Amino acid sequence: MLKLFAAALAAAVMAGSAAHAQDKPKIGLVQIDLSNPFHLGEVDGAKEAARRAGFDLVVTSGEGDVTKQIQAMENLINEGVSAISINFIDAAAFGPTMAKAAAAKIPVICLHSKIEGCAATLGFDERYTGKIVGEYAVELLKKRYNGEVKGEVANLQGLLGQGLNTDRSGGFTDVMAAYPNVKVVAQEPTSWDPTKAVSITENWMTAHPNLDLIYGNSDSLTVPAAGVIERAGKQDQVMLVSVDGTEPGLKAVKDSVMKSTVLLAPQYSGFWKAYFPYLVATKKDDRKEVLIKGVLVTADNVDAALKLAKDQVENMQKFPFEKPLADIVAGY
Repeated sequence: MLKLFAAALAAAVMAGSAAHAQDKPKIGLVQIDLSNPFHLGEVDGAKEAARRAGFDLVVTSGEGDVTKQIQAMENLINEGVSAISINFIDAAAFGPTMAKAAAAKIPVICLHSKIEGCAATLGFDERYTGKIVGEYAVELLKKRYNGEVKGEVANLQGLLGQGLNTDRSGGFTDVMAAYPNVKVVAQEPTSWDPTKAVSITENWMTAHPNLDLIYGNSDSLTVPAAGVIERAGKQDQVMLVSVDGTEPGLKAVKDSVMKSTVLLAPQYSGFWKAYFPYLVATKKDDRKEVLIKGVLVTADNVDAALKLAKDQVENMQKFPFEKPLADIVAGY
């Protein structure tokens, strides 16, 4: 899907050199928080998009609080930015604020959730993400039980009310539902808080002594859960599958601490979370939805994913962000 943007990106980069001669577009990016490593990586990618295309970028967040996030968005409206890109803490709370943006004729690009008033939506294909994790989990269970798909699984969720979380979990449980001998014994939200993930996992070690597998909706949850499992002496029993493809997550796969993650590449994601709103604001793209497909990372391709992750950071100015993520991974 992102291939169609390549020509627009090249044109925008060329146009960027002339941006100083006129008013630059200003794009506001509103994160959930600026403490989660994935969110911070996204900010770096967003800054690179601004550099390449020649627009100004304003980054803010709700610091994990929906009231603060609403105020952050309203501050951007009052500032008169060209477009706002927002990853909602609770999309249902933003009705009046979305109306203010509409009145100010500021397009809002909704990240991972879709509500009334979105000029467009951008996110990961989360049902697809959950599905490929679920399918790999089935392979792991099948191997463990000599060809029979059975066992007990649990899911460390993120933030309830967030579309990203709902679909990331739903794609996984859709697959599990096809196997009557697989039981989803627990699903608990963490609000993307690693401390909560640790506490929940500790409880599961007692409540579900026969647990075979935990699916964490983010490496920031699954990697801390791995520490709990190791301390409980159950690292050979409880398999871990995850999502994000952050450096700690990829390292955990490399070290066989986790069986898999899904490469969503924070800098890549952040690039598009700033660049696509710029295209919308400047009327260079009228697309209403953009979905980024992640790539499953296992022991078989983790070395390529680690090199890609390193290049995103160390060679950011030359990294081919305009290409589909799967094509970039294939190039490694």
